[in-house]
Amino acid sequence: MSIAVSFLVSAPLVLSTALTSAQAHDAHSHADETEYFIGRDTLQVLTSGTYAGLENPNYNRLTFLYAHREEDPTTNHFHGIGAYSYLGSQNSPTITLTSTNNRIPEPYTQRSPLTLLPGTGVFTGRLITTPTNEEYSDLNIQPVRSLQNSTEPENQYLFNSSNSRWQGSLKGATIGLQLVSLSNGLNIADQSGSNLFNSVGDIYTIGTGDDFSFTPTFWTDAATPQGNYSATFKLIDLGTANNRTLLGESGTFSFDFQVKPIPEPTTTIGLGVVGLLAFSLFRHKKRTANRLGS
Repeated sequence: MSIAVSFLVSAPLVLSTALTSAQAHDAHSHADETEYFIGRDTLQVLTSGTYAGLENPNYNRLTFLYAHREEDPTTNHFHGIGAYSYLGSQNSPTITLTSTNNRIPEPYTQRSPLTLLPGTGVFTGRLITTPTNEEYSDLNIQPVRSLQNSTEPENQYLFNSSNSRWQGSLKGATIGLQLVSLSNGLNIADQSGSNLFNSVGDIYTIGTGDDFSFTPTFWTDAATPQGNYSATFKLIDLGTANNRTLLGESGTFSFDFQVKPIPEPTTTIGLGVVGLLAFSLFRHKKRTANRLGS
């Protein structure tokens, strides 16, 4: 058997091992890092931008946040997703119940919607959201204060970002997720596969105070037509105990998904072999360059 044929025969096994190792490393470095948070906006007056000096229309409101963890962890920060904001001139602005950055994936990234993948177990026969190497794909949601006691420096930089704007406690609050709109064919379930909403307007309680963890699973039937699907929500404080003052509801925010063809196994293997060859060539060149430079 020639070297080339031998390589092609063994490549799927080698590729599988290499990908498993890479995915394990990535799972350690990314999947364990929560991407989505719920915080309370403590900024009373806007300090930058067109509307600097005006009262913050999102002040003391629940806010859905996406965490940006950078190569330089000192620059880690949150983006508000769908926060209350201003429109119009600085002299005569109007308050809107969302923002231009109100979708996941965030519009400015120009990323495609999150891909729904074949499910297993209780989700067999469905296409579901699944944590992958794709940014935005891990949908676990926690309160900002879950970062407070972390021993990881990158989490502390994130927690203290924006001059501690998002550190306000959610103590006493009961966080409700209200469904505002939903594409036909798209569903939202818990980890047991049970749907969380029966119709638009329903509210699902995802947690209380500063200690909760919630992971929704968005799904369609496996035979759902190809295309894009979306769900829009807002956060509501349901905690009325002891006549406490409720936190303001959040602006609206959306998740975008796509149903698209799953590559045939032969195509996947072919692409994998090409990728492995390219990776091997890159590693060879890198080792050669290192030897020449040493």
